[in-house]
Order: sequence, then structure tokens, then C-alpha cells
Amino acid sequence: MRRNLVISRVGQSSLHPNWLDASRNRNWDLYLSPYQPIARPDDVDCTVGDVIVGPKWSGLRELLKTWDGWRRYDHIWLPDDDIDARQQDITDMFDVAAGLGLDLFAPALDETSYFAHFITMRNRRFFGRWVGFVEIMVPGLSVAALDKLLPTLDLSQTGWGWGLDSVWPRLLGYRNVAIIDGISVTHTRPVGEMRDLDLRDRVLGESDQLLAKFDCQQTHVTFGGFGPDLQTFDMTPDRLLLDLVDGWRYLFDDDPRLLTWLANYQGRHFPPLHYPVAGTPSRGTAASP
Repeated sequence: MRRNLVISRVGQSSLHPNWLDASRNRNWDLYLSPYQPIARPDDVDCTVGDVIVGPKWSGLRELLKTWDGWRRYDHIWLPDDDIDARQQDITDMFDVAAGLGLDLFAPALDETSYFAHFITMRNRRFFGRWVGFVEIMVPGLSVAALDKLLPTLDLSQTGWGWGLDSVWPRLLGYRNVAIIDGISVTHTRPVGEMRDLDLRDRVLGESDQLLAKFDCQQTHVTFGGFGPDLQTFDMTPDRLLLDLVDGWRYLFDDDPRLLTWLANYQGRHFPPLHYPVAGTPSRGTAASP
């Protein structure tokens, strides 16, 4: 058994084969939780669970409550099956999570990815950022955090989980929550609208109810950054904002509205809710990873 675990809800077109490289070592095991029948690979080092029909988070809720094997690991990553990633990047991500003591984290989405929230995209000025939001598309959690947050899955009756990515940082006190820009993955499928309008209304309504219940909002804010040495930068809010703008310039060139949204989010949440407790501040501003 390795130290970390990847659990993914997968279908027949899952990209998980791209995640594995048999010629290299890794620090994580792979557990596939199918939502439809899939071919069971004979030559892939992974575990394939029974089919659990339904959306990602209702399936994960059932798996995590009926199988205690996940509790033996240090950190767990829960990516969608349309994520293109490489084995070494996943290994490095877990090393960063261990080195910083992260409770909630994600790799950044690279520049070719389809995305819904700009904060999830790779910022070229940082190796990593302390943030108030980690999307449910690719979240990683410490086992202790997952155990604490597990009851929130019961609140998603639709199983889509919208709103949980705002509730989780709130319940963790916005501490030890990060996006790792120096380790990126590709989200390969467009972010589209639901064809079932009734389901869409229920999913959106459920998200609104979750945010109201926990008195929170989508906190798309960066509280600070850290470098490849995992040391937190000592930055003023103004310096942080300038580096964020510079690192996301490729996004603003395509959609200038994002610049206004960034400024509004950053201005709304300073002074920070909590400055990161992991890492020792280092001098200077962020450097490109």
C-alpha cells in the first residue's frame, strides 16, 4: 500500500489510463469507482470497484461510507474522469500536500483547459497559492479533512455537489487550502449547460441552500502565495494583486471582465480571513514556477 490514494468515478471514456506510467514509481494507489460498466484492465495496477450508478458525489458518498480502506492513507485526490494528468505530476502534488500539511488542495488547470472559475487556472507568477476555493472537479484532501467533511455529502441530494466547494473551505477555517500552480492538469471537456432544465434548477437551488446554511459564498480569493521551496511569500495585498494580474494576463486578454472580478474578490477579502499557517514567510515576490 502506498501513502496516498486517487479515487475517481469513471466511465467508458475515462482518461485514467493516461495517469499511469508503469516504468516509474509513484506514491499513490488508484481506485476506480465506475458509474457504468467498464473493461477491467488486466495490466493496470489499480483496484476497480463495483458499479455505482449516479452522479460523482452520490457515488463517492456511497463508496466512502461502505469502504473504510481510504482511511489508511494520508491524502486522497478525487478527480473527474475527463482530467488529463501525468503520474509524476500526481506524485509531486501529493509530496507538496505532505510538505505543507494541506487539508484541501488541487492542481491548477493548465492554459488549454476548459474552466468555469478563473481562480482554478494556472497563475504563471506562483508555484502555489493559498486560496478560499477549491473546485469539486479535482479536489484533494487530507484523510482527517475528508473525515470531517464527509457528512456534507449527505446535503447534496442531487449528487452533483455544487456548493460543496464553497462550504468546505469555510468549515476548514480557510486554513491549509491551496491551489498548486506549478503542478497542472488539463480539463478536456467543455463546461456546458445541463439539458435537463428541472435538474439544473434543483442543482442550482441546492447550491444556494448550502451557501445559506453555512453562511458562506464563493470565495474566489488568493490570500497569499508560496514558492517551489514551499515557503510562503511575504507580500502586501497590492503586491499580491499585481502578481496575480501578471500571472493571469493570458486570461484577461481573452476576457477583460475577469480582471474586474479578480479586483472585486481580492478587495472584498482583505485583510485575509486567515493568513496561511503552513510554511515560513520568505522575502520577495512570486516567481514563475
